[in-house]
Amino acid sequence: MATELIYSKSTLVDSTHVDRWGRMRPSALLEIMQETACDHAQTLGVGRERLAEQNLFWAIVRQTLEICRLPGIGETLVTETWPGPPSRTAFPRYMTGRTPQGELLFRAVTLWLFMDYGTRAMVLPGASGIQVPSLLRGGELANPTGIAPREYPNLERRRVRYSELDCNGHLSNTKYLNWMEDLLPGEYHRNHSLSRLHICYLNEALEGQEISLNWALEDDRLSLEGRRDQEDGANRVFALRAEYRNL
Repeated sequence: MATELIYSKSTLVDSTHVDRWGRMRPSALLEIMQETACDHAQTLGVGRERLAEQNLFWAIVRQTLEICRLPGIGETLVTETWPGPPSRTAFPRYMTGRTPQGELLFRAVTLWLFMDYGTRAMVLPGASGIQVPSLLRGGELANPTGIAPREYPNLERRRVRYSELDCNGHLSNTKYLNWMEDLLPGEYHRNHSLSRLHICYLNEALEGQEISLNWALEDDRLSLEGRRDQEDGANRVFALRAEYRNL
C-alpha cells in the first residue's frame, strides 16, 4: 500500500514551460505539480470524477515551495508526490522534483480542500464521506500557515481574463505567479531566480473582476496581496511571499 501512495511522473521541459531566459516559469512548475497531484488522486480513487458524484471538487488553499534550481529547456523533471494525514479541514500533499540523475530541484507542500460546486463552501473531510489514504516519509515541509495583511508602497490593477480561468470557473491558481512575475522587469528575472514561495489562496477571482495588486520588493523578497472591492467584505483574494536568489 505504501508503494501506491507514492506517485512519480516525468516531464520533458520544452519551450512551452520556460521563460525568456530558458528557465522553467514558476507558473509552469505549479501546473506540473497540480497535474501530478490530480493524476495521483485519480489512481487512489479520489479524483475529479469521484468527487463530482458528491458535487465536490478539489481546491488548493496554501502552498510552500523551496526551489534549489528551476530546470531549463531540454531537461527532464521527475516529480514525486504523496498525500499526508489530513487535518480537521485540509489534506496536505507533499512533493519533490529531481533530475533523472537524482539532483534535488525543489520540494513542496500543498494544502487541498473539498469544495462544494454549488455553494462554493468548504466541506470538512469528516463530513465528506470520502477517505483519502496518507503517508509520512520523514523530512516533509511543515504545513503552510496564513499570511497577515499589511500595507504596500506599490499598486497595479489587473483584470481576470477568460483565458486565465480553470475548469472550476475561477482564476487558475497557477496564473497568480504570472501576475507576480509581470510586476518585475525582464532584466531582474535575467539575473534572479525564484528560490522560495509561500502563497495563500483566500477567495475566488472570477472572470472580469478587477484585482488590485499591492506589492513591495525588499532585498529580493517580494510581498504581494491581491484585493478587490466586495460588498460582503471578502476583498482579499490571495497573498504571497517570494524570495529570489542572485544568479
